[in-house]
Amino acid sequence: MTTLTLQQKRLLHLLLNADDPVSASELAEQTNLSPRQVTYRLKPVKSWLTEHDIRLKSVPGVGMTLDCSVDQRQNLLRNLDNQSDFQVVLTAGQRQQLFALVLLSMSEPLILNWLQHTAAVSRTTVLKDLDIIEPWAKEFGLELIRKPNYGIEFRGSESARRQALAALAWGDTPFEDDLLQMAFGTGLTFAFKDNTSLPIIERAIQILNQWDTQTAFEWVAYAEAQLGGRFTDNAALHLALALAIQTQRAKNGFYFNCAPDTLAWLQAQKVWGVAYEVGQLMWPDDARGLVNAEVAAIAMHLLSGLRHHLWLRDLEIDPTLTNLIELLMAEVAMAFSTPGLRHDTPLRDGLVAHIIPSFMRQRFGLWTPPTWPAEQLPPRYKREYYIANELAKIVTKHTGVVLPDDEIATLAALLRAAFIREGTSQPKRVFIICPSGLATSQLLAARLKARFPSLDIRGVLSIRELTLERVASAQLLISTVPVQSPRSTLDVIKVHPLLLPEDIDAITHWLS
Repeated sequence: MTTLTLQQKRLLHLLLNADDPVSASELAEQTNLSPRQVTYRLKPVKSWLTEHDIRLKSVPGVGMTLDCSVDQRQNLLRNLDNQSDFQVVLTAGQRQQLFALVLLSMSEPLILNWLQHTAAVSRTTVLKDLDIIEPWAKEFGLELIRKPNYGIEFRGSESARRQALAALAWGDTPFEDDLLQMAFGTGLTFAFKDNTSLPIIERAIQILNQWDTQTAFEWVAYAEAQLGGRFTDNAALHLALALAIQTQRAKNGFYFNCAPDTLAWLQAQKVWGVAYEVGQLMWPDDARGLVNAEVAAIAMHLLSGLRHHLWLRDLEIDPTLTNLIELLMAEVAMAFSTPGLRHDTPLRDGLVAHIIPSFMRQRFGLWTPPTWPAEQLPPRYKREYYIANELAKIVTKHTGVVLPDDEIATLAALLRAAFIREGTSQPKRVFIICPSGLATSQLLAARLKARFPSLDIRGVLSIRELTLERVASAQLLISTVPVQSPRSTLDVIKVHPLLLPEDIDAITHWLS
């Protein structure tokens, strides 16, 4: 009887579910393989199908299809799904994830031979995998110890171990082929949950079955109800994962350690009572004897989670943050030369909802998922990025917190949204730069006013008159010749004196 690897099983699934002929290139795209790899892996699939009286037909230029009836196809799918004895061929990334999971969860060192045996690989392969795991774990403050006649283990704080476990489960690693996925409705799912053909997979299942992420969603919902707000979806997923890991670790006797001054500060916050109640839900059998440090860990995560919107009394957490937010709002208004932005409530709430959790995460040394990859924002938002970086410098100066790139990208998105809101209600202050004389400048001004009623043309300047002081209130310069903007946040659009269609498109794009 032919056995199939998980990759071959995936290819067979795609073929069985395809309504039309499918090419090797299409299969390769859906499985992250090359067409050549697909062709090689399909050889055992053909043998498996032959054993079930099914022929895999391949027509050059058309694709591959299965020569079978609808009933045969359905029976094959059921047969395929019910099999649990597939030969598992782990990729390097999958092995590294499994090794990291087991090592992070163990309290005693593991010998090299155990890792070899459980993953069915050579000593050299294990050592290469450990070389890749080591620098990743070091980012969390964990040291990978490898000693002859002693074994292999991670050393570091319990907090660091929990952060690494959460990042591993989330997929924030350099390892390829994610095995774990966190989602609403299903909780944490494991790609090999129905296959125990390798001891390393069986051990991973034993560990992951102790993480009750489904129940953890209920704890998150309870915390939101008590705090009077909602976390972002990603923050809620991460919080459920973190609480599930914390519950399992504490039940097994691995306790969090909290510095006395941090514990005292947390106990003085309004979030402490909510954290204690969540702890009672997490450990109902130990409700009276909750470890303060574990309650502190819950409070840290609640304070560090990104909010979907501003929560009541957010700024009461630290009075110095109130002044910081006001300073940032003033900086934004000045950078955009738009005084009204200083009173933009959605922008202010957005800054609070992001900066306070970021401040708390760095204060407590917590890992959380990235908020908004910078590459998702269009590169034309250069002005917003520039201002966001300036805001980040102010945050660092006043708090010592260095905002990561994803948070700066989020600030840029908030600034863009505020600018668009302001643009829909306020005319844009514009200066025309035209060295060609009165007739040309008046013609251009008239065309601009007719085409863009929202432009508030403050005057026409020659190049010699273009100074920072004269255009201090301007939001845009429209020039008939190339000019250098007197400040980095003031855009310049070069146009033809007759205002050509491409000029209209450029100004429309800027206004939008």
